[in-house]
Amino acid sequence: HMTIKVALAGAGAFGIKHLDGIRNIAGVEVVSLVGRELDKTEAVAAKYGIKHVSTELADSLAIREVDAVILCLPDDAAREASDASGVPTVSGQPVSQHS
Repeated sequence: HMTIKVALAGAGAFGIKHLDGIRNIAGVEVVSLVGRELDKTEAVAAKYGIKHVSTELADSLAIREVDAVILCLPDDAAREASDASGVPTVSGQPVSQHS
């Protein structure tokens, strides 16, 4: 069976919720984690067995095996990253944080 390899951008609480959910989905593997703070991102990656860590989404997108990106970022950053990625993106953040 095919495994979809994804990069997840956002190592904060929202990203960690996604990692917890993804762990339960057969056929999906997070191969790269992107976060603003390298040490914190490395700690999260180690906990979830993610081999590649970066503070730049471009580094994750350079990995040929990445099939898609899951964005757990604030609105503006998610939109910018999605436009630049060139691979399918799923934004896990609410469209607006203002209600």
